[in-house]
Formats: sequence, C-alpha cells, structure tokens
Amino acid sequence: MAFGSFNSENEEMSEINITPLVDVMLVLLIVFMLAMPVFTSSVNISLPKSSQQQMIEAPKIVSLVINKEGTYFYQDQSSTDQELKDLLSQQFKDNPDLVVTIRADQEVSYKYVMSLLDLVKSVGISKIGFVSEPIK
Repeated sequence: MAFGSFNSENEEMSEINITPLVDVMLVLLIVFMLAMPVFTSSVNISLPKSSQQQMIEAPKIVSLVINKEGTYFYQDQSSTDQELKDLLSQQFKDNPDLVVTIRADQEVSYKYVMSLLDLVKSVGISKIGFVSEPIK
C-alpha cells in the first residue's frame, strides 16, 4: 500500500522516493572523507638526500598582552605605546612575515584593544590574531 492520493486503483505511483539513496550517498561521502587521509599518507617513500639543506622558518609570532587596567606587556615587561611601536617596527623590518597575537583581559576596555590594534597596523603588520579561551 502506498501513501498518497490516487484517482484510480490501477494508476501507478509516479514519484520515486530518493530519501534512501540520499542517506546511502551521505554515508559513503563521510566514509571517503574519513578514509582519504589514510590513503594519502600511507605511502612509504624514501626522500632523496641533498647537500644544501635549507630550512624554512615558521613565521615569528609576537605575543602582546593587555591587562584589565589597559597596560600593554611584551615578554612580561610593561611597555609604552612608543616602546612597542619601536620594537614592532624593528622586528617587522627584520621579518616581514611577522605575526602578532593580542591577548586581552576580558574586562579590559575596548578602547585599549583598538588602540593597540591601530598601533600594530601603523607599523605595517597585517597578520594579527586574537587569543581567547574556549567556552567550557
């Protein structure tokens, strides 16, 4: 017995139920997504040796901290705006891939965060991240 309204008992159902097909396809998609890293990383190869070893450095990360009073810290040392600007300018000149992370106390006024963000951008640094703790 099929569900739905039909005009006559001899008329066949004209729609195909594709829900089971979609379910099977989604399961196959998930299985292949989970199995793909195993397929790509399971090849065991021996890399050739090279006389010139050039190591690619990871970008240097500078972590700046703002406490709830709005004081800026770099490497656990309190710093003024000008000291931070000079320090970041020098480091950015030495390493154009410099990344700055900002760790701000949750009770700090927004103006201090924006002031530090403006200071970092004024040096020319565009790679800026904010550090937070995950919600538990």
